[in-house]
Amino acid sequence: MVSGGTFKEGVEKIRPGIYTKFKAAATERVKSGDRGTVALPLAASWGPTKQFIVINTPEDVEKKLGLPIADPSFLLLRETMKMAKTVLLYRLNDGEKAKATLAKDIQVTAVFGGAVGNGLTIKVSDNVVDSTKKDVVVYLNEDSVVRQTVSSASELVDNQYVVFKTVAGSVLENTSGTSLVGGNDQVPLNLDYTQFLLDAEGEFFDTIALPVDDTGTALKTAFVSFIKRMREEQGIKIKGVVANMPADYEGIINVKNGVVLEDGTQLSPHQAVAWVAGADASASMLKSNTFVKYEGAIDARPRLANDETEDALLNGEFVFTFDARDKAVYVEQDINSLVTFDKDKSSRYRKNKIMRILDGVNNDSRRNIMQAIKDRKDANSDIPANANGIQLLLGMQTTYLDELQQNGAIADFDSTADVEVILNADGDGFIVNQRIKVVDAGEKYYISTEVR
Repeated sequence: MVSGGTFKEGVEKIRPGIYTKFKAAATERVKSGDRGTVALPLAASWGPTKQFIVINTPEDVEKKLGLPIADPSFLLLRETMKMAKTVLLYRLNDGEKAKATLAKDIQVTAVFGGAVGNGLTIKVSDNVVDSTKKDVVVYLNEDSVVRQTVSSASELVDNQYVVFKTVAGSVLENTSGTSLVGGNDQVPLNLDYTQFLLDAEGEFFDTIALPVDDTGTALKTAFVSFIKRMREEQGIKIKGVVANMPADYEGIINVKNGVVLEDGTQLSPHQAVAWVAGADASASMLKSNTFVKYEGAIDARPRLANDETEDALLNGEFVFTFDARDKAVYVEQDINSLVTFDKDKSSRYRKNKIMRILDGVNNDSRRNIMQAIKDRKDANSDIPANANGIQLLLGMQTTYLDELQQNGAIADFDSTADVEVILNADGDGFIVNQRIKVVDAGEKYYISTEVR
């Protein structure tokens, strides 16, 4: 991986890499990148463990995990997918695999550990066309999921639900239903979440969720440290979402309250983290999630009074508000947990829309510069550390920022004066200084009506 992170003026880096520095008065982007990917850990009752599974559609869930998205174990996945384009699902826990004896010397075992395996049943019957063959059907909760026709037990083929174990001479016998038993779920441990964060370092995503309750204080602290390390040491500007964690950091969204869904399901703040992560990941740099409706929610849990809402916002908390007029739930304000401001981080840094623009500059700059380096390497050359290299980077930055201004993300940009590219002191790299005016979202509307 190419080195990255933040830098201090006048201090040369040791490793080759792409480094950025943010100030309250400056910093922006280089090419619009696609957003919408969430990394989500889940305690589930089925599926492969300790690996990321790419979920783009509800159909992917059943195809890759063997269960429909409506399964109760996928509650947080469903909430994430209401807003996210892609979910990198990570099953935290394993469990005992359900098993059964189908016939003498024929053992059948669930592919994955977990309680879902107890819903598997195998039925064996004579084939209606050829009575010398057997139809072997796997059912999950009474739904037929796999069917195969075999002449003998040795022809049984493993599938995404069960594995067969036979010996020479094993004979299939008809059965109206042999159920697998003994499957159970292990409770995720702190080590499982730690492994999730370690494995996440090798994945690409926009936002990462940590849906743990208030007993997971140590995990939340480790999560904040992970986000800071990724953003500041590696230069990968991801966002983290967690509940009831006053991180005072622009890279962490701190969820205050939960919601009630249409079917009566009550989501606590740590469960609502899933939806917030999807909403944050999917929002472009042109969109704030302030006033965005939580589809499928009918109440905030708990509802906050006006003074409680104001206090929460001042404390850097992400709040859901119930609107009695249309019986719906909305995001009060799209903010992160930053509450301490200075000359390098103004109060505007608390706005997630502002951070999406700033983070986009960093992430897309890295990507574009790496592509430019690759193109030169493919042509058996390099970006020269001279005037030609300066012009190349200057052209990349100004072209992108012009595009950004045309799209309404920034304003008052002057391509002839607001970007400067110079060589570093060692003469083996570049320093890019740029000035932009970020366009915030309209969140406060003051209407004065004169009565005549």
